[in-house]
Amino acid sequence: MKIRTLILSLLFVNFISCDSKDIVAKTDLSTLDEQQQLWESKGIDSYSFIQRISCFCTQEYTQPKEVVVQNGVIVSVAGVTYDADIHQSILTVDARFDYIRKSLERDPEAFSVEYDATSGFPTSFYFDFSFMIADEEIGYTFTDFTLQGT
Repeated sequence: MKIRTLILSLLFVNFISCDSKDIVAKTDLSTLDEQQQLWESKGIDSYSFIQRISCFCTQEYTQPKEVVVQNGVIVSVAGVTYDADIHQSILTVDARFDYIRKSLERDPEAFSVEYDATSGFPTSFYFDFSFMIADEEIGYTFTDFTLQGT
């Protein structure tokens, strides 16, 4: 377990150390509020992206999935009509803000959140709520954000 944690930590540090002007990498609640206001000011409600989850989970759960959102509602995941019972881990941008807020309020032992500098939406986040509990840490990465016609 210690080796796995070390490897994940090193990969995570390497990932967040990339220099990019398109990313805001701050993690406090005031930054979350600022980025959420930026996102809401854009009025974007139809978009697509690729979601990847990093956790000690099945490959089916963690594999990248294309998500299509129209008028603020998820309509498809990986080319299949969205089903809330099957796609519980799929997050719209608004749901990401809620998830991050609730996770930060839980006072995690380790965490990181990155936002798109132009539109404010969370591009990735990682939470480890307890170093003493194995395999409860989770991370989300969102790539290939594209506006959709409504």
